[in-house]
Amino acid sequence: MQLLPDAVYVLTDQRISFANPAGLELLKAESLSQILGLRPEEFLIAQHHQTVRQLFEIGKNERIPGPQYFQCKALDGSRIDLEIYSRGFMLDNIPAILITARKQRSSPAAYPVMISSQYPSSRVHEALHHEKEILEMIALDKPLTDILEDVCDRMERLLDNGAMCAISLYHPEDGILRLGAGPSLPESFTRALSVLPVGTSHGCSAEAVFYDRITIVQDISLSPSWENLKSVASAAGIRAAWSLPIRTAFSNVLGSVDVYYDYEHHPNDDEQSMITDASDLIGLAIDKKNMEQSLEESEERYRSVVTNLTEGIMVIGSKGQILTSNPSALKILKIDYPETSEKRQRYFRRLFTEDGTTVDTGNDPASRVFRNGEPILDLTLGVELQDNSVVWLQINCLPIIRKSGDTVSSVLVSFTDTTEMRATQQQLSYMASYDALTGLPNRHYLNQRLNKAVSDAAQLQQKVALMFLDLDRFKNVNDTAGHAAGDTLLREVAQRLRLCVSEHNLLARLGGDEFVIVVENLRDAAQIRAIGDQVLQQLHIPFYIDGKEYHLGTSIGISIYPHDGSDVSELMRCADSAMYHAKECGKNNYQFFTTELNVRAQHRYTIESSLRRALIEHEFEVYYQPKIAMHSGQIIGAEALIRWNMPGMGLTSPAEFIPIAEELGLILPIGRWVLEQACQQTMQWRRQTASDLTISVNISPKQFADAALPAFIAGVLDRTGLPGTALQLEITEGLLMSDPEQLLPVFNALRALGVSISLDDFGTGFSSLSYLQRFPIDNLKIDRSFIHQIPDHQDSIALTQAIIAMASALKMRVTAEGVETEAQLHFLSETGCHDLQGYYFSPPVTAEKFGALLSRKPA
Repeated sequence: MQLLPDAVYVLTDQRISFANPAGLELLKAESLSQILGLRPEEFLIAQHHQTVRQLFEIGKNERIPGPQYFQCKALDGSRIDLEIYSRGFMLDNIPAILITARKQRSSPAAYPVMISSQYPSSRVHEALHHEKEILEMIALDKPLTDILEDVCDRMERLLDNGAMCAISLYHPEDGILRLGAGPSLPESFTRALSVLPVGTSHGCSAEAVFYDRITIVQDISLSPSWENLKSVASAAGIRAAWSLPIRTAFSNVLGSVDVYYDYEHHPNDDEQSMITDASDLIGLAIDKKNMEQSLEESEERYRSVVTNLTEGIMVIGSKGQILTSNPSALKILKIDYPETSEKRQRYFRRLFTEDGTTVDTGNDPASRVFRNGEPILDLTLGVELQDNSVVWLQINCLPIIRKSGDTVSSVLVSFTDTTEMRATQQQLSYMASYDALTGLPNRHYLNQRLNKAVSDAAQLQQKVALMFLDLDRFKNVNDTAGHAAGDTLLREVAQRLRLCVSEHNLLARLGGDEFVIVVENLRDAAQIRAIGDQVLQQLHIPFYIDGKEYHLGTSIGISIYPHDGSDVSELMRCADSAMYHAKECGKNNYQFFTTELNVRAQHRYTIESSLRRALIEHEFEVYYQPKIAMHSGQIIGAEALIRWNMPGMGLTSPAEFIPIAEELGLILPIGRWVLEQACQQTMQWRRQTASDLTISVNISPKQFADAALPAFIAGVLDRTGLPGTALQLEITEGLLMSDPEQLLPVFNALRALGVSISLDDFGTGFSSLSYLQRFPIDNLKIDRSFIHQIPDHQDSIALTQAIIAMASALKMRVTAEGVETEAQLHFLSETGCHDLQGYYFSPPVTAEKFGALLSRKPA
């Protein structure tokens, strides 16, 4: 037996007790212990209405003639077709069964045995009639419960042997069977079968689905398949049962057809064939209902999503009519009754582009898609609605193609209402480019316009004049009449200056009492003198504020491109020097820049020459200005600020030497020195007194453009022991106007170190919402120019509130710098600002003095 090529198994108590090597190999077992105790049902599968168990319920010396055909399911899940021979014998006075198995050599016509209907012709006609009527019920979409109960009734009539038929539905997600129909079953038995776990010991239906094969039990009282339900079956008078799995065309199990008897019974081949045929019809009905339910659920999910979208969705017909739409579309377009909107003119008056051009009838996006069949994406259009209001939409139009051809049957239009966002962006853009007090262009706008003017002049070989105006005696008005009177005066000055400037030239306010006039395509000096004389004349006229008379003048410095400078910064420096010369000449006059006015240039030269040795000579020092938490009033961090103790000049402000250091390329070594000093000192404070202290360090655009910056910062953090989360880098808005593809890797590398990013002087530069979304900004720092005018100036209050609200919506922190008064502190507290910085708390101080501040307890 050990050397036989056929697989040999010995069953005692209907379980494997022996297997030869070929038997182990067939089941993919490495040892007998792996298969010892297996029942035939666990590895042999009958294809149709054969059962495994009945083949081996044979007595002593009995033999089932000829081979039987099964599939063997090995331990690794693989399957193979087998020929099975079996006979009974006695082993040590115990009944046993010998099974011999070999790979199937051919597929006989009878594999597996499926006997054709041999019952009388009248029964055949009756079965066909039943099949036709069941198909009609399925086609007419009758309720599934009705169909299943009708099938049960028809099966009972066809069997005509006292059978009670039922149908169980399989729910694979729960692993249970639910009784779908069983009209003839006793009520108590029906309740017991209402919900069954799929598996063994819970009846024929549960086992048939579990093993995916027919299960026949001739006597329930003796069957382990009914172990948990024997008493229920007995009480209901059920003695025999058999179940056949219901499958889809893809062999997925849907449930089972169950047949019960109140007497012992084993179905013959005709009965099994009859129920097998019926199971196919049942599977068709169940599968159809499942697909319909799945489709309904899918449609409902889609409908729910579309209904709740804030984006508008419409389907437009070929005549411009609305075929369907979601609530958001109707709300955005203010349509009350979409069924009356048969033409596009019914729900809007006109469409127009961003430059105001009206979109002609028939040239709207939907009509264009109907004509060419091509989608239109990310199109921005203005829509004038029936009530004359205007909404701005970002539109996508997609063609819906007819199934019968390639023509467009309708157009799917999705759109987002960007009206509010555009208004906010325009407001922020205006605030970023125009002075809130006078309405004149601000420094940012001036720089843009002046850069373009210089660039155009270089190409066209023209001249550009820059006039730098500084009001004389304005400080006296502020000191005597107060800031409100000063603001009123500045507005009137701006109004008079507008009278002196043509629409081709530019008038801007730099800040404070400083104004700039840019004259493009300058003809000669006489043109500038005429403007200068007109300005002096206008400002010579007395101003009347609150019934009081004020006399002002203005000192004007003039520089000319390309004679006095080749770029904007140089022209501004030259005009500034000429303005100071005008003040030295008695004020209220204008002066052209000349080489004799190069005092400031000399000072610049001194700074340039001294800067080159300042780092080596240890002339720089880092000062620290505290950052205060609004909620606690405690110092939570500091901003590191460089100071230059310049020999012979004393302490020099960074405003004087940092721009020059950037031009000379010295900003990188200076910036690295500041960063290392600040991190080292902060780590020392964290060890001594403030374990959670953070440090902010300003980083110039040139430093940020240095590809080695992340690696350098990582090295500093490693050397000093400072965690990355304790370091914040402050950048300016101008930096974010660079190429995002170059900036984002640096941002990501810094974020990986735990370093946070703060946007400094927010609101004074190019305040665009786009870069706040594009770059990982953690903190917005409101510029001191806004805080300085709070709470006296409504524009500054409104702008500050808008910035804080926007930052809160974007989950950013906000720091206000330049806090100098208790009123400002109170306003910022009410507005929701997180952190504060300014002279109200402390000016920038040395490391020693900052350490003393940390040691103090908050009041």
